[in-house]
Amino acid sequence: MAETQCCPVMDLQWTPRVVDDQYADVYFCASCGHVHRTEKYSANLRFPYHDRCVNCGGDLRLTPAAGGQDPPDPCHVQCTVCGLTAAEDKELHDKLAALHPNRDYLLAAQALADSGRHVLALKLATAQTRWGDDPVMGEIQRLAVLEVMNELDRALDEAYEWADNEGCPPLVFGVIAQLEAGVGNLRGALSALERGLAADPDNSDWWIDYAELNMHLDERPNAIRAAGKALADPQTERRAVAVLSEVGERYYAGAQYAEALGACSLAQHRQEQYTELAWLRARISAVNQDNNYMIKWLEITLQLDPSHEEAQEMLAPYKRKRGWFRW
Repeated sequence: MAETQCCPVMDLQWTPRVVDDQYADVYFCASCGHVHRTEKYSANLRFPYHDRCVNCGGDLRLTPAAGGQDPPDPCHVQCTVCGLTAAEDKELHDKLAALHPNRDYLLAAQALADSGRHVLALKLATAQTRWGDDPVMGEIQRLAVLEVMNELDRALDEAYEWADNEGCPPLVFGVIAQLEAGVGNLRGALSALERGLAADPDNSDWWIDYAELNMHLDERPNAIRAAGKALADPQTERRAVAVLSEVGERYYAGAQYAEALGACSLAQHRQEQYTELAWLRARISAVNQDNNYMIKWLEITLQLDPSHEEAQEMLAPYKRKRGWFRW
């Protein structure tokens, strides 16, 4: 007889756990905690160099039958830990990849990670680094899975090891920055982004990440400079404006009005397109007792946001009644 399903389907989920000193994907009920299924796998937790087993990360060696063949027959290359030959290793992961309709390592890894089967996703991401069409994406997926599995230190060590390899793509520094930020090391994240931007100075995503991290650390000049780099890209413009506005507000709150104006001015024509910048410009003009500019920026603020109550109240005394005698 089939096992009775006692738990609501909506409460069932996958999670990675360590069972008998081995990683496993566990299918359990989030409400009552009942475990419905446990799938234990060998997991490769070492950097996936080509002389290491994809299945478990053990070192590979040539069997006596290998002879002097170059490259050696995969049937004669064996893991010193799990005992699988390279041929058996690939066959195993091909079967696992068949869980996805396309039988693609990376697509299968991504789908499994989305469903919470992270240990199996790690295996297939590792397979992508060895046998897939795009090894770089395989390594990125592998690091993402390690992060979700709470193997943050291991993921960071592996990412830095990857970065130290000759020919490593610059995008690894963005991954490192994300991992460093995830463990709360914002200085480490900034350092990684600086290395990445040195290799790819036109990467606006990294510039805005760099700006936001500096803003979080209240490094205002660096935040403004980086936000200015990100302004030209429509994909990062909104975030860049948010940084300029926030830094400008901090300067304004500290009575550093020239610096606040400088932060706004960096946005150039965009000041007339974003409410937060126009509103800040209006208040700076008021402090500087420049009524004409204050009225101008208040009117722009209200054009962008007609319900802006503070701007309405601030502008009200300067509105002239328009009648026969313009009272």
